[in-house]
Amino acid sequence: MKNLKLLVVLLAGLLLAACDSGAATPTAAPLPPQKAASDVVAEAEVVPVKYAELNLSAQGQLVSEVMVAEGDAVKKDQILLRIDSKRQTAAVAQAEAGLAKARSAKLTAAAALTRAQANLALMKAGPRSEDVAVVEAGLKAAMAELDRAQAGADTTSLATARANMEKAARAVQQAQFAYDRVKDTPYGNIGPDALRLEQATLDYQVAKIAYEQLQLGPRSVDVGPARARVAQAQAQLEQVKTGTRPEQIAIGEADVAAADAQLKSVDADIAVAESSVASAKIALADTELRSPIDGTIVTLNAKAGEPAPVSSFAVRVADLSVYQIQTKDLTELSIGKIKVGNSVQIKFDAIPDAAMTGKVTRINPFGTNRQGDIVYKVIVAPEKQDARMQWNMTASVTIKTQ
Repeated sequence: MKNLKLLVVLLAGLLLAACDSGAATPTAAPLPPQKAASDVVAEAEVVPVKYAELNLSAQGQLVSEVMVAEGDAVKKDQILLRIDSKRQTAAVAQAEAGLAKARSAKLTAAAALTRAQANLALMKAGPRSEDVAVVEAGLKAAMAELDRAQAGADTTSLATARANMEKAARAVQQAQFAYDRVKDTPYGNIGPDALRLEQATLDYQVAKIAYEQLQLGPRSVDVGPARARVAQAQAQLEQVKTGTRPEQIAIGEADVAAADAQLKSVDADIAVAESSVASAKIALADTELRSPIDGTIVTLNAKAGEPAPVSSFAVRVADLSVYQIQTKDLTELSIGKIKVGNSVQIKFDAIPDAAMTGKVTRINPFGTNRQGDIVYKVIVAPEKQDARMQWNMTASVTIKTQ
């Protein structure tokens, strides 16, 4: 009996299923394909395009003067504050004095080298025709004196001897004038002017002796000295025609080398002095803090009479006329989707009606750790500026990656 009841129940179930399958079943409308979101959304903040946090190189030293206050507009290179600079100013003056002294020494060394080179060139050039002519004239005078000593004198000879003596005296004066101009130079005592003075003096002495001898009348004892003077004049002529001796040229070359070495030494001194001046000026510049940009003093952490900050900045200056947006929480999972030039939608929490567009201008390749996540900074340039934007104002950016 139980089996019969179970069979009836099964047949009833099958019949009910058949009836249900025959009824019309409504079909649901197909869903459109879902597209995964490709935009990247990140938190961001407003920052100036140009700003700087500045401090003195001489941190910890007392600030002697502060020239600005927060909110002041400043120009590039304007002095913002300084420490006492008396010692550095004195060091610059001392270094510049040393440089001036070294440069003066170079002028002296260069002049000495020029003189040495000129004297050496004169030695190597050999005897000049005018020098030979002077010595030849002296030889002729000595020979004439010998002739007079041997032949005796008459009135005409006496007048001629007097004229020769006066002429020789004038030649001495001219040679003395020329020698005085060069006697203090390194080679004044061995140069051609010295030789001409020596020869002119000798000629004058010979002419004077000849005149005096003629005044005394012919004497046989005068022939010997006259012959000696002729021999001396002949020897001088031969020496002049031969030219400068090798040992004299060697001395001249050594003088040129010494002058050149002195000039190079002075050049080295100038280089050292210039370096000292540069170092002193850097030290002086370090006593002043200057603005690197045109902008506004945003933060001032220094006061006159107090030490300059050690672990923080003394002055924060920024150009508040142009802002940009930078992300704060863009993770490594999203950074690979972003490229420079991507369009960006920008919204501000504080000014909801200031929504604007922009473009990605820079992606910082270095990620930083933020609460365990590696985040990257992306810079967005808004396509317009809004006067209500402030530094560090929060924003939200939606970066279009398609």
